[in-house]
Amino acid sequence: MAFPNCPSCSRDYVRRVRRQGVIEKFLGFFYVYPFRCQLCGYRFRLRQPGVRYTRMDEDRREYQRIPVRFAGKLITDEKDLSATLLDLSMAGCTVAVDAALAVGTVVGVELQAEDQPPISIEAAVVRSARPGIVGLEFLRFHGNERDRLQSLVRTLLFMPKQ
Repeated sequence: MAFPNCPSCSRDYVRRVRRQGVIEKFLGFFYVYPFRCQLCGYRFRLRQPGVRYTRMDEDRREYQRIPVRFAGKLITDEKDLSATLLDLSMAGCTVAVDAALAVGTVVGVELQAEDQPPISIEAAVVRSARPGIVGLEFLRFHGNERDRLQSLVRTLLFMPKQ
């Protein structure tokens, strides 16, 4: 079974996501399921007659994380922290960092992908924190940086697996 194309950007990288609310749960009886484009973020519903999805609770993310190893920098009010990005999506990333950051802290992020100028995220919030590892959700981008991130994610998605 092939996944559909996004009605907003016409790209073919969409993911089925959790149903939200009573209406979407009810629509599931009629084979109507919610999807989210992994590149532009558009959320839509689509009827797929005869298709049943099983509920998977282990990962509630609406964007698939792509394993990476990029150098990065977290910019806080006090100082800049050197970091290593461990995974990446359009909505956020996981970074290894030597400083402790509290959940709810807002930081800036710069990520350095190979052979490109750094991509700058103006604001990201710490959603999870473990010793040495921080999960970030992107909130705001500088200028066309979201487009640059989208291009990078698209490239990573279609790179051959090694």
